[in-house]
Amino acid sequence: MNIISVIPLKKGILKGDLTYFSNLDISIGDIVSVPIRNRKIIALVTSVKKLKEWKGNIKEMDFNLKKVIETKGKSIFRKEFLDAVSDTTKYFAQNKNMTIASLIPNIFIEEYDRIALISPKEEYVVSAETTPNIRTEKLLLQCGEEDRISTYKTLVRESFARGKSIFLVLPTEFDIEKYTNLLCKGIEQFTFSLHSSMSMKKNLVTYEKIISSSHPILIIATPPFLSIPKKNIGTIILEHENSNAYRTIRRPHVDLRIFAEIYASKINAKFILSDDVLRFETIARKELDNFNPLHSMSFRVDFGGEIEIENPRTLTFQMFSAKTKDEIISGLESKKNIFIFSLRKGLATETLCKDCGRTVNCKKCGAPLVLYLSHKGKKRIFVCNRCAEEKDGDTSCESCGSWNLLPLGIGTDTVYEEIKKIITEETTLSKTKVFKLDKESAKTQRGAQNIIKEFEENRGAILVGTEMTFFYLKNKVPLSIIASFDSLWSIPNFKMSEKIIHIILSITKNTTSKFIIQTKNENDKAIGAIESLNLLSFIREELEDRKALGYPPFKRFIKITHLGDKEETRKARKLLEEVFKEYSVEIFSGFVTQMKEKYVTNALLKLELKNWSLPCLSIDSTIDEKLFTKLLNLPPSFEIFVDPEDLL
Repeated sequence: MNIISVIPLKKGILKGDLTYFSNLDISIGDIVSVPIRNRKIIALVTSVKKLKEWKGNIKEMDFNLKKVIETKGKSIFRKEFLDAVSDTTKYFAQNKNMTIASLIPNIFIEEYDRIALISPKEEYVVSAETTPNIRTEKLLLQCGEEDRISTYKTLVRESFARGKSIFLVLPTEFDIEKYTNLLCKGIEQFTFSLHSSMSMKKNLVTYEKIISSSHPILIIATPPFLSIPKKNIGTIILEHENSNAYRTIRRPHVDLRIFAEIYASKINAKFILSDDVLRFETIARKELDNFNPLHSMSFRVDFGGEIEIENPRTLTFQMFSAKTKDEIISGLESKKNIFIFSLRKGLATETLCKDCGRTVNCKKCGAPLVLYLSHKGKKRIFVCNRCAEEKDGDTSCESCGSWNLLPLGIGTDTVYEEIKKIITEETTLSKTKVFKLDKESAKTQRGAQNIIKEFEENRGAILVGTEMTFFYLKNKVPLSIIASFDSLWSIPNFKMSEKIIHIILSITKNTTSKFIIQTKNENDKAIGAIESLNLLSFIREELEDRKALGYPPFKRFIKITHLGDKEETRKARKLLEEVFKEYSVEIFSGFVTQMKEKYVTNALLKLELKNWSLPCLSIDSTIDEKLFTKLLNLPPSFEIFVDPEDLL
């Protein structure tokens, strides 16, 4: 009889390996079925020991061991893939059970038996440490999309000639469909795309073709499909490198870009990070980690239209300057479609009492309430974007009882109402259709696609939208407008200047003729960089500032977040101070101090890069094992973010 340790391939299972017994012939790296909470779950075997080696431990257990239900033989997953998952788990200090489950597509778990029948099997040998190939060629590709597509076609031809396959990693379903259409011409029978929204049947058919193909192939898919056991992959390209969609929203908190890089080093594949403009920290890795440009890196803004900076210059508030308003009217009369960008949803992102100065906040979580139009558009209501609590728009200040409330900030509803007003005033535009796209108006992917489809089918229409518009817009518009550039700086994020640049570039990519930026700060450095059509000086200065301040990518940030009541928060702060005292931990409240009647506490650790980085990511680096153990032993009420996007 053997004692078996396993990692369940199922999200939501508690941290740590689970232990079972079995008389079956089972080896490390096998897949087995085990009982968990009255369900049968497949799991990866990580340890097999004879019963006699475990007798002492068994006597000390306060529970009875359960029996392995069945063995499914050798795992279909490559050793390199599982090792990459293990390294990713360590780098981000996450629960390994949750991480491995999140990095394997559901089809591989739900249809494992069918997948196993058509998959190659290989021996899996667990070693104490894996040795990544630090000499893996890592390249940067920064240029316009048309040039990138041309480069990819050349790379595919060269790879196919060498008998090697290429894996193009993309963050979203929309991107996968777009790039498949752009790259498959002439090699349709050797191009395969996969994503989680495809039907199970279609993914199974595609998987079988990938595995059975003796010819080199091009795979276009999201990062979890790197788990496909295709052994001749010679190049991994990570496209849209600056997309936040690569970061997981819920636990486990990992960056799939890092996972893809680790996996490329394990299989010794050429690794290319690619985008119009890469993340600033990635650009810095050219010197920090010896990344080489595939071609000369372009910092030019690829926009053939006209950029106008508009300052309303009025004492009273006006949504649009007179010139911008004229451009909107002229465009609609010429049956041109127009896109107007707003950073936030709602009518006003904040409401202030003019008598006592207090902000109208949510009673439950303390976040600022956002003013919206109701679904029928006839009534104003306050909604909390964090906990969805609603409050009547006709409310008074809770502090002083005043009704003198002042809505501040420009949201999508505010812009939408102003556009409706302009159309009403211009009788020739009365039939103009106005669409709004934000998380309130489109709660599902299908809903967003329908809004975009209707907008693009109507000539002379207006679309008011947030960043989510960039994921769905298929056709470029003649005129785009940023309603309030200054509001972009309202988000407390140390990467905000970089985020603003990427927002502006996303708008220019979707615009053909004219781009209007409304601002009261015409001397803003980001605007100056866009106007000059060259970002090199701006990026250099931004990286110099981060280096001087000790910010990423020159330091490694690890943020720990805790949510609890007053007593839990007091204990959490004390625990953080004691556990991380030798790391000069900084403890502070969250930007929103309360959430769901609980308090938000953050702790920040600032580390030298060499003390927290895997060898395959940075030469002469390692993980601080002592710190890693401390992080891993924190209670589940603490969430860990390595390389956080923000500090608050």
